[in-house]
Amino acid sequence: MFQNFLKVTVRSLLKSKVFVFINIVGLGLALACCIIAFLNYEFAQTFDRQHENFSELYEVSVRIDQNGAEVPHGYVPMPLGPAIKVENPSIERVSRFERAGVTIKKGDNVFNRSMAFVDDDFLKMFSFPMLHGNADSYSELSTVLISEKVAVSLFGRENAVGETIELVVSERPNLFLTVGGVFEEPGLQSSLRFQLIADFENFYRNFNVEKGDWTRFVDGLFIQTDDESIAENLPSALQKYAAIQAEVRKDLPASSFWITPMKDVAFVQRDYNATNLGNETLHPAHILAPNVMALLILLLACFNFTNTAIAMSNKRLKEIGVRKTVGGSRAQLVFQFLGENLVLCLLALVMGLLFSLWLVDKYNGMWANLDIQVTLLNNPGMLIFLVATLIGTALLAGGYPAIFVSRYKPVAILRGTLRVGSSSVLSKVLLGFQMLISVMALVFGFTFLQNSSFQENMDMGYEKQGIVMAPLSTPQEAERFKLAVQANPLIESMAVTNGHVAWSSYQREVKTGDNQANVMVLDVGPNYMETLEFKLLEGRLFTPQNQESDKLGSIVINEKFAARFGWDNPIGQRITFTDNNQYAVVGMVKDFYQFGVWGTIDPVMFRLRDESDLSMVIAKTTPEQEAAVKDYFEKVWGEVISNRPSDVWTHEVSVLGEARDINKNIVQMFLFLAVIAVVLSAIGLFTLVSINIQSRTKEIGIRKVLGASIARITTLINKPFLIIVGIASLLGGGIGIYVSSMLMSSIWTYHVTPGIISALVPIVVILLVALLSISGKVINAARRNPVESLRYE
Repeated sequence: MFQNFLKVTVRSLLKSKVFVFINIVGLGLALACCIIAFLNYEFAQTFDRQHENFSELYEVSVRIDQNGAEVPHGYVPMPLGPAIKVENPSIERVSRFERAGVTIKKGDNVFNRSMAFVDDDFLKMFSFPMLHGNADSYSELSTVLISEKVAVSLFGRENAVGETIELVVSERPNLFLTVGGVFEEPGLQSSLRFQLIADFENFYRNFNVEKGDWTRFVDGLFIQTDDESIAENLPSALQKYAAIQAEVRKDLPASSFWITPMKDVAFVQRDYNATNLGNETLHPAHILAPNVMALLILLLACFNFTNTAIAMSNKRLKEIGVRKTVGGSRAQLVFQFLGENLVLCLLALVMGLLFSLWLVDKYNGMWANLDIQVTLLNNPGMLIFLVATLIGTALLAGGYPAIFVSRYKPVAILRGTLRVGSSSVLSKVLLGFQMLISVMALVFGFTFLQNSSFQENMDMGYEKQGIVMAPLSTPQEAERFKLAVQANPLIESMAVTNGHVAWSSYQREVKTGDNQANVMVLDVGPNYMETLEFKLLEGRLFTPQNQESDKLGSIVINEKFAARFGWDNPIGQRITFTDNNQYAVVGMVKDFYQFGVWGTIDPVMFRLRDESDLSMVIAKTTPEQEAAVKDYFEKVWGEVISNRPSDVWTHEVSVLGEARDINKNIVQMFLFLAVIAVVLSAIGLFTLVSINIQSRTKEIGIRKVLGASIARITTLINKPFLIIVGIASLLGGGIGIYVSSMLMSSIWTYHVTPGIISALVPIVVILLVALLSISGKVINAARRNPVESLRYE
């Protein structure tokens, strides 16, 4: 019986090679997208799961009181960790985590790496496997643990236990540390990212920090306990420490603490006002978009499969009639057709796996923080997903056709009175959904393309092109570097600063009378605002002739600052800063996008500082010479600062590049979706029109004999399909605009607002595609000799 089933299946598939090929390729592409979406989702959801104590790990975080609003921060007061360990015996282990960039020297070579300063419990809490040496050795102040990549880069081999590394310390003698062990470097799915581990005592020693200093924050504080009520009970027990910290940090007063389970840590990082753990999971839009794309393509492929299967059932009417006449039951027919659909879906799944091997590399290349792999043997979740998807797709795509075809009456079939075409209500509904999804996909692609152009060309409120930055360690280094590069004729303007737009600033409370607000503060040097060409609206910028007085008591603000305090004329207004100094407003610049397109425009004030306090060199050149100036900076860096690798950036790439990259990747994803959707819909429409023409061949011949013109016959055949396409286009355009607007709002604060043109262009495209898909076939049918049409059977 099974052998007979296979024979019938193979024969029926070979009889409809084009139909089989279309559905295998369409379903294969759809299943490949589903595989990518699953791996993408799995990557995000399995963050930090490599730790054996994962279910018992929690992060302690703080809320900072900012004008009555409790703003979440990832960092916590430094002394809180030891206090928790002493006073809470139910907590098994506690470790602080402070991540700092360090420079390592090996001979004449220097490397920038990330070092984690942690407490004794850290490697007992977190699973970072040791490859060589002793995990506990880092508790000795002269010992350090390094990752295998650092070991290979420094010593040319993985086992570097006993070797010595030289740590470059600014303005002090370098430190020499012994390698006590080599660990496996944290992967992309670890919230904690670092290349070296040292005891927290080294943080006190190297950065000259007092142990009980409640004004200092650390990047993270983690606890381990099997008490599941810890998230509810511990915050109230820690409340007394909020008062201690708030007393000594009036500019950043803690209001409360809360506890986050480790499973949520990677997801909440982007909600913090400040965090420095090293990594966060994928953006919610990055998780959602591939799922939406995969679902839409799968629905398209399934609808296409269902429609063409119903339409092509004409070829198997006699087979069905004969089998029913000789005693075949409807259940047997359903089983036969479902089995054929399952075999076809299995072939499509194989095709999908092959497609996914190619797509995974392309998809990984789009995102720097992503690394997914198609693995079956060691990923049971993937196997379960594939089996479930295979069965679900077979039922969704072929379930109704199997039931629909098996219900035909043998008498009607054998008499020749039964014909199945594309006129059924279900076929029209499915075609409508195909077109609706295609239009939505086109709207997504077009609106995100519009948004990319909008954000690329938007006025940021300052000059964003041709800006080269070199962050130095000390003001002395910055002064030496500035003197070394300033003679380059390609440089139009230079400045030394600490604050820089979308790069470095801080938030502080300012007061004027009874009114107070938290504002962003940028500490800048002379000529910084002129170099970035901020647009002055009122008053003046910091000037050389007023330099000394400006340092003592002058600020320049943006429009948002003046609006926050209700100043119609801000010039001359005075504010009190957290250092209790009085500052007068001497100028107001146009609002600018301090955080690019990611954050709102906030009140901002610029303070002029002495160059002896500043350590970042900023240079402006033309966009055409930006690369040349960057190369020149790197060359001079090697001559002036020989103990550290070059640290030179361009504003266009390093500050604004993230938004551009995300835009490009999302546009590529949705354009891929749009192309696949349109192709599948066009194929489905062409198939249905072809079947419809076949079923109406005699009708077309009779109409021609009675005098109908080619144009009239073409309109008659095209009309019902174009009505479906038109209705689906209007619905798809409206839904597409609404959904794309929501998606963009979840990613960016400032983005293009989709309008009528965002839907009109995709609708015109889909109508043209529909006409091109069916016009040739319809015109040929209408031009056919009526004698041939009337003889057709």
